[in-house]
Amino acid sequence: MTPSICWKYAIALGLMMLSTTAFAITPEEDEREKKCIKPKFRDFFPADKAEVAPASPMSFHVSHHANPATIAAEAKGQKIKLNVHDRKNFYEVSGTLPPELQGTFARISLHARAAEGDCMGSDGWLIKIKSTSDVAAPAVTQPTN
Repeated sequence: MTPSICWKYAIALGLMMLSTTAFAITPEEDEREKKCIKPKFRDFFPADKAEVAPASPMSFHVSHHANPATIAAEAKGQKIKLNVHDRKNFYEVSGTLPPELQGTFARISLHARAAEGDCMGSDGWLIKIKSTSDVAAPAVTQPTN
């Protein structure tokens, strides 16, 4: 064999080894490589560091990447009952702060699992909850005689 023929065989063999079929991804490998998109939280109400009355309403939005059945919120370790409404592009979530929380700061912690994949998204914000004595009571007028 001449050196030029040896080089041609070596190049042909190298091209066969580097062909796209040699690097094909199986469905199992593709499934493992899928990226999980974490749910995102936004539009917190009441606003961050706001001062609110006990048992006040609260709400936030969650991206549509979340599994709505896994959306959860808690304040100072107390779970908050949530109502989740699908708005096509996001989930609108509302609830009421626990009435037991009074005269304290509380972080509202949010968690949700992704609809596809196995990752969790989390976020939260801080609020100040007034005590019942700080909440302005309605003025009571004395009847005049």
